[in-house]
Amino acid sequence: MQYFQRENVELCKMDGCELLQSQFALANNYTASVGLDFIAEVCDQILPAAEPNERFFRLVVATLEHLRQAPPERTEEATWTAIQYFSLWAVRLSGFLPDLRVSDESRNLAREMLTTPIHSLAPRTWTRTTCRDLRRFLITTIEQQVERRLITAQMLETL
Repeated sequence: MQYFQRENVELCKMDGCELLQSQFALANNYTASVGLDFIAEVCDQILPAAEPNERFFRLVVATLEHLRQAPPERTEEATWTAIQYFSLWAVRLSGFLPDLRVSDESRNLAREMLTTPIHSLAPRTWTRTTCRDLRRFLITTIEQQVERRLITAQMLETL
């Protein structure tokens, strides 16, 4: 991406942009599409404007890579894995991960996610109900921090 920004001006002038990898194949699956929207909304709300954050960038890259590598019949399962993993790490990297007041199963899963890369997590069946309390706790934490409701979080709950 090529752009320049004038001093004391919020808008940038973009000269060019080249797409290196596309998420269009994931858009065929509604759950994956909502998951991608959730990741984009959380990034937009949590990250300060114009501040480079290499760790957060690597988190997004790892999450997207996990989604792209999933076979088409396992896209939905990979999406729920990515949402849980991304939410936990987004809260942690932003510096506001409180004590986890969730079930023991969810706490153990969170401990595993904090010490294991997303592609190396222990095999399990991931669904919307997998550690739902952890996901809701993390989303509530994000919403409290950004002081607004996440639109895509409500969409996730209706899947």
